[in-house]
Amino acid sequence: MKQVYITLQQIKALHPCADQMRAVYNLFGKKRRMLVTEQRAVALASRFKFHWLAAQTLFGSARRAYDAALTPARLAYDATTASAQQAFDAATASARQAYYVATASAQQAYYVATAPARQARDAATARAQLAYDVAIAHAWARSYIKQQQD
Repeated sequence: MKQVYITLQQIKALHPCADQMRAVYNLFGKKRRMLVTEQRAVALASRFKFHWLAAQTLFGSARRAYDAALTPARLAYDATTASAQQAFDAATASARQAYYVATASAQQAYYVATAPARQARDAATARAQLAYDVAIAHAWARSYIKQQQD
C-alpha cells in the first residue's frame, strides 16, 4: 500500500483558522510532512477539525465514502444530544423570554437607526455581489465538469 503524506504547505494553502493553524504548527514541529494514517487521525480527533479538512480535500468517490462513513456517527450524536438540548431549551426558556422583552425596544431603535446605512451598503455592493455570484457559478461548473471527466 502506498504511503500518503500531507504537508504543512498543503494545509497552509487551505487557509485554516488561526487556532487550527497553531495546532498544525504544534503537531508538525520541525517536520514538513506527516504520514496520514487512520490511527493518527483518530488520536488527533479532539485536536483538529477533520470535517473541515475533509470538505477541503476530499472529492468524488472519496467524499462520498467519507459522507457514508460519517452518517452513522452523525445520527448517533443527534440521538444522544437531543434530550440534553431539549432540557437546556426548557430550562432557559423563561430567561430567553425575559431577555427578548428587556431588549426589544433597544433592538427596534438599533434597526431604525441603522436602516439607512444598511440600504446604502446594499445598494453600493449589489453589482459586486452579482459579479461574485456569477464568478462562483462559473468556477463551480468548471470544477464539477473537470472532476466528472477525471
